[in-house]
Amino acid sequence: MVKRKHSAEEEVGGIKRFKQTTLADPPALATSDNWTQGISLLTYKDPEAKTSSKVLALDLDGTIITPASGRVFPVDGNDWKFISPRIPDILKSYVDDGYAIVIMSNQGGLEKMQEKKIPEFKAKIEAVFKKIGVPMRAYFAVSTDFNRKPRIGMWQALEADNDGIEIDRKASIFCGDAAGRVAKGKAKQDHSHCDRLFAANLGVPFKTPEELWGEGERVDSTYPLLFDPKQFQDSAFSKSSPVPPPLKDFPAKGTVLILMVGYPASGKSTFCNSHLSQMGYVLISRDVLKDMKKCIARCKQLLKAGSSVVVDNTNMTTASRQPFLEASKSLGVPAYACVMQTSLDHCRHNEMANKTLAYHSPRWLWIKVGDPFFSLQFRQLTSKNHSKISTLVFNQMKKHYEKPTKNEGFAEIFDIPFVPDLSSDAQHTLYFQYLLEK
Repeated sequence: MVKRKHSAEEEVGGIKRFKQTTLADPPALATSDNWTQGISLLTYKDPEAKTSSKVLALDLDGTIITPASGRVFPVDGNDWKFISPRIPDILKSYVDDGYAIVIMSNQGGLEKMQEKKIPEFKAKIEAVFKKIGVPMRAYFAVSTDFNRKPRIGMWQALEADNDGIEIDRKASIFCGDAAGRVAKGKAKQDHSHCDRLFAANLGVPFKTPEELWGEGERVDSTYPLLFDPKQFQDSAFSKSSPVPPPLKDFPAKGTVLILMVGYPASGKSTFCNSHLSQMGYVLISRDVLKDMKKCIARCKQLLKAGSSVVVDNTNMTTASRQPFLEASKSLGVPAYACVMQTSLDHCRHNEMANKTLAYHSPRWLWIKVGDPFFSLQFRQLTSKNHSKISTLVFNQMKKHYEKPTKNEGFAEIFDIPFVPDLSSDAQHTLYFQYLLEK
């Protein structure tokens, strides 16, 4: 029985990645040594695979293979068949035309997959490649970070490992089935837009599997995105200052209380730090104090001392706002609500920009375990106190949200537009990419 190195999860600095352990594999699952495990990329490189300035990059599941069982998900590593019998010949023709063939696939299930299943996945991939008969490379994004499509980490990893050859994106192609297509005839609606948006982020021409393989019905209509950063970009910087004029007069004219209201990643902290704190408001945040009772006590203390206060919490319900409003009322201090006008899906976009982006020059998106790295997180550009927010938490907050009203005790309620605070061209480029999958 052969001893081989396998990947098991460990958590380093809050980042899930794979550590090396030694286990015994069944001979039937033996794979080559062409695999490399990074923090969030599992890569395969056939030594015979050629590099080129032209790349035909493809998704895997639903683009090249599908479960032979007819089920939505394969039952085991042998449950696969080609989408089209023409695939080997077509890929060989692209190689003859000077293209390098590269697979780029989201495989988030690998992050939580039992260790014994990982060799099975590798063996399956090698079996697929062997049947295609074309030497190729492959990148599998195993985490929800910048490597996962539609984010462009896998492509950047390819560019960093292309033998110094600059890839001509306009002459390259990306093919995938996650194209955001609506249901039509027997064709079901695509589960996401991530493949089409991945190509759009890169400026690479996009094809669906039907177009590339020349089989099946072509479906062009797409369903709308939940949030489109390109549309937001047109108006993002039209307002130089989102501070309502009445708030600019305080605290010079007297003590006031401001309650921020908005989802996580809605821009509350940026607004507070960029504007209100500069005007003399004292910030209170549960992210810092870690306890709501401490926030309330601190608010009372500051208001009694004559300081104007802004509470930088989500404050999404009447009950969460009530203790602060009672404190201001008892002290005769007027209270104002500043409600962030950032939609739920816009906040999810902001939060996705906050997912760990590992920078390591020059191969900043293809880091091996043990390499030095540091993280750039969009929300951490203004504060390092924020924690990551799941989609479930966002949806729960939306369900329980109660719009503030003057009946609660507010003297006035202001709508605050979201204006991103981007201090570099790199941050600007990242922020206005498609970061959500649909």
